[in-house]
Amino acid sequence: MLNRRQFVGRSASAVALAGLGVSCTRVDTRNTLRIVPYADLQALDPIVTTIGIVQRHAMMVYDFLFARDADGMVQPQMVESWDRSADGLSWTFRLREGLFFHDGAPVTADDVIASLRRWSARDAYGRQIFAVTSRIASDDARTVRWQLDRPYGLMLQALSKTGGPVPAIMPERLAETSSTAPIRDTTGSGPFRFVDAEWIPGGVAVYARNDQYVPRDEPASGAAGGKRVLVDRVEWHNIRDPQSAVLALAAGEVDYVENPTAEFLPMLRGEDVTIVRNDPLGTQGMLRMNHLHPPFDNPLARQALLYLIDQRRYLQAMFGNPDMTQACNEFFVCGSQLGSTVGIPEGFAPDREKARQLLAQSGYDGRPLVILHPTDIQFMNLATLVLADDLRSIGAKVDLQAMDFGAMSSRRANRAAPEAGGWHIGLTYWPGVDVSDPVANSPMQANCDAAWPGWPCDPAHQALIDSYAYAQSDAERQTIADQIQASAFRLLPYIPLGLWYNPIAYRNNLQGVLSVPGSSVFWNIAKAPASRA
Repeated sequence: MLNRRQFVGRSASAVALAGLGVSCTRVDTRNTLRIVPYADLQALDPIVTTIGIVQRHAMMVYDFLFARDADGMVQPQMVESWDRSADGLSWTFRLREGLFFHDGAPVTADDVIASLRRWSARDAYGRQIFAVTSRIASDDARTVRWQLDRPYGLMLQALSKTGGPVPAIMPERLAETSSTAPIRDTTGSGPFRFVDAEWIPGGVAVYARNDQYVPRDEPASGAAGGKRVLVDRVEWHNIRDPQSAVLALAAGEVDYVENPTAEFLPMLRGEDVTIVRNDPLGTQGMLRMNHLHPPFDNPLARQALLYLIDQRRYLQAMFGNPDMTQACNEFFVCGSQLGSTVGIPEGFAPDREKARQLLAQSGYDGRPLVILHPTDIQFMNLATLVLADDLRSIGAKVDLQAMDFGAMSSRRANRAAPEAGGWHIGLTYWPGVDVSDPVANSPMQANCDAAWPGWPCDPAHQALIDSYAYAQSDAERQTIADQIQASAFRLLPYIPLGLWYNPIAYRNNLQGVLSVPGSSVFWNIAKAPASRA
């Protein structure tokens, strides 16, 4: 007999799942992995957007030349062997046998080349590499030869990244699509197939095991190794109410919740659930300004925000748990290899009066500031409300424009004036594993029209970033990273909001859950019979 808590949990989760238009008895759930992802999947192309949920989708359906293991070391994935010439100018990649796309076509070197060209048009690493590429061509169906004009020391790091636009390998016929035109066809060669017929944006996304996928022989580690799929289906259920998601997990109606809200974690005590923090670098919150339009085209207005933001206040509002947050003004993440206090203004501390003065000095004319307000992710919703109050406190007028996170990602790509459909300011967040890398940190780039939405434009700052890949030693890389951070405190491409370390929570009958910094993967997971309903 169910006790009251079990009844409430079952009822809440059943209502949530029913609201998605998915029957709880439609498929055999004994070999179906039911996930509540951190955000709704509303787009499918991992090149035209940097939203993390789309990159997680890409990890499911595509494969990659290289991947990073649990220790962050680069390992071969689609590649059987590779070679770099002594002068660093020539790279040769040999694909392993048994690679097929979901439509049955073999993966060829020409598919790889077309995919990397499309990726390079949108990714900072890709742009750097192709800027020094003299030729990339296929020697045969399985061999890619890449000739550079200048040695590029971060080639393998670039080809193994899991954040931002990812170097997913897709069929040449799709990869020839413009990098600005979203692809709807999800044909890849990864361990899962996307079941397009069952996709309901705002509701559910379904992945089926790719039976023809041949995993590597090595054990799975991080995003690397043998991607063995041990369930028939993976379903992503968009349960946006955080309490309902936790209750659904407690009741066994879902198997895994990504980023459960700390406020509701006590509900899982005594349940048959594991809660674990699996990302040592956490996530960095960011306040992003539109550099194209007043007032934030003026550095004084951006400096006003630097002194306005009290990170501890935001982190408390977002998570309410100091054990899972850390105030951190470093752009490259406290505790990372490149973490540093270089460039932080001496004696820096939040100063509301100084923020008021700087905003006035910037020439702010009192027009309402359009704030992008994602309401479907609770901690983002709360932080945006704090931001609006803070701006009002220094004399700014605000125009909160509510939307879901997916709509926000589309809106922020609009370069028009804020009063004509554009925007002034908004909050976002990026995995620490990407932020701590000067090249992978897309919001750090200041390459004008090619920059991430917000479009900072500063050639001197960008030149420092572009030089990072050519450093000859760790010491030189640290020196350049310090210079980039000092430049960032001058330019202020964004304002750091601190770090948080979200856990994952999953039923104890799951075995083989992997830790992947900055992401989540769902291969290697076996689902044993539940110990109780």
